[in-house]
Amino acid sequence: MIRKNVLGWALLLSLCVILAACSNNDESSENEKEPDETQESEETTEEETEDVSDEAEESTEDEPAAEESDVVHVTAEQSLEEVMDKLVTLFEENNPDIQIEVQYGHTETLTEDLIEGNDEDMDIYFSSSDEGYDSLVDAGILDMLATKYLLINELVLVTGSDNEDITTYNDIFNNEEAILTIVDPEHSLSGTHAEELLAQEAERNMNPDNVKTAKDTDAAVESISAGDTDAGFLLRTDISEADDIRIVSRAPRSMVDPFVYGLGLSNGVDDGSAADTFYKFLQSEEALEIFTNYGYIV
Repeated sequence: MIRKNVLGWALLLSLCVILAACSNNDESSENEKEPDETQESEETTEEETEDVSDEAEESTEDEPAAEESDVVHVTAEQSLEEVMDKLVTLFEENNPDIQIEVQYGHTETLTEDLIEGNDEDMDIYFSSSDEGYDSLVDAGILDMLATKYLLINELVLVTGSDNEDITTYNDIFNNEEAILTIVDPEHSLSGTHAEELLAQEAERNMNPDNVKTAKDTDAAVESISAGDTDAGFLLRTDISEADDIRIVSRAPRSMVDPFVYGLGLSNGVDDGSAADTFYKFLQSEEALEIFTNYGYIV
C-alpha cells in the first residue's frame, strides 16, 4: 500500500517537472520573437524617414531656383535718349527676365571711352559717327558683320502751321521782317548744326536779318508754334505733329550732313543671348515704327 502511494507521488512529481519545462520553453520562444518585432518596427521607421527625406529632396528639386535677370549694357548717343527710353520700357515689359541699362553721351566721348577700356561692359553700340564705328571695328571691339546703318536724322527749317510767309528755304533769308530761332549751340545738337549752317550761308551773303537763340529745344518749339518767331532750324526729332509746326525744307545736304545712326554689336556677344535679343528687337518692325513716330527716317 505504501509502495503504491510512493509510486503515485513520483508520477505526479514527474508530470509537474514536464509542465514547468514546457512553460519555460514557451516564455523563451516569446522572448525570442520580441526582438524580431522590434527590429521590424525600427526598419519600418528608417524606411519612412528615408521616404520623407527623398520626398523633401524631390520637392526642392522641383522648385526652380531664383535666377537674376540678364543685364544688357547699351552705349548710345545722347540724342537717342527719349526714343530709347520708350523702347527699353516696351522691351522689358515683354521680356521681364532681361534688364537693359543704357549709358548716354556724345559720340566722341563714348568712342574714346570704349577704345581706352573705360566701358568694358558694352554689348550694343548705337551712335552716329562713321569714324567711331570704324575705330571700334579696327580695335576689335565691334563685330564688323553686325554693324549696320539704322536711322537718319537731319536739320530742317520749320515754321508754324498757319504761317504763310515762309514757304521755301530762301524765304528766311529774303524776308527782312522774318525772325529765325535756333537753339543755344552749347545745349543742343540742332543748335550746333544750325550755327554751322548759318556760318556757311554767311559766306554766300545769305544772312537772316533777325536771329534769336532759345535756351533749349522746347523753348524754340513753343516760340515758333505760338507765332512769336517765324521759323527755326531744328532736327526732325525735335518736333511732332502736336506742336502745330510744319517742315518747310531740309537743310542743304551740301552744307550739313544728315545724322546717320548705326547699330553695332560687341564681339563678345553670343547668338541667342539677351544682348542679341535686344539688338534684333531694335531692328524689328515694331521698333522701327516707334523710331518713325519720333521723327527718324528709317
